[in-house]
Amino acid sequence: MTRRLPTPQCPIRLGEPCTLCFPGATGPQDCGLVYLVESDDEMREQLAEKRREVLMSRKAVRGAP
Repeated sequence: MTRRLPTPQCPIRLGEPCTLCFPGATGPQDCGLVYLVESDDEMREQLAEKRREVLMSRKAVRGAP
């Protein structure tokens, strides 16, 4: 049986896998883009709002008849 390793998800591009788009990154844990967004209060709040929107839309789809 072949085991599949989990694919890290990009915390910035919601719902997409980490594609190592930032040079030198090995994953979201050391991505410069993630660092920049998380260190900026306004960008971090915008991302949090987007996450809430995505979560609400997923809940709406699951609850649809």
